Amino acid sequence: MPWTECDYLIGPNTCVPLLKQLQAEFPEVRAVNAMYTHGLLAIVSVRNRYGGFAKAVGMRTMTTPHGLGYCKVVICVDDTVDPFDLPQVMWALSTKMHPAHDLVTLPDMPVLPLDPGSDPVGITHKLIIDATTPTAPDDRGHYSQGVVPPDDTAAWVERLGRLVAGDRKENL
Repeated sequence: MPWTECDYLIGPNTCVPLLKQLQAEFPEVRAVNAMYTHGLLAIVSVRNRYGGFAKAVGMRTMTTPHGLGYCKVVICVDDTVDPFDLPQVMWALSTKMHPAHDLVTLPDMPVLPLDPGSDPVGITHKLIIDATTPTAPDDRGHYSQGVVPPDDTAAWVERLGRLVAGDRKENL
């Protein structure tokens, strides 16, 4: 579908307000490129602090006033990637994103009823893509693995028993 006047007006007028809203809660946000093509695509540059941080920023982007009504896709990139340089963003998507771990799909979310891509009207799927520097998977165990008590568990149980019994002078 061809671009409309809304496509040309909403995107550029969204970058600065969205950046300010995100920086109020996440000072690590460096830049926001909002492009509107029958649904807002926001590319957010963040200084990655820890695993899952970019997804949290993406979720917050979806809950801003612009995100609730317009945003369909949020792509989070490192601050080493210029969000206004689309080849760099595509490079980050192809090298820093793992489909099994870095995609968050929000099914059946509301958008403005004017969105021609929503079916039914006013409902669409939204997507958060974490294309920041990957971290190695956690290989320290799995959920069915039993917990191995440390060697000094008996000493801790004794101290905890004294504390519960009323000996408040004991410092853990």
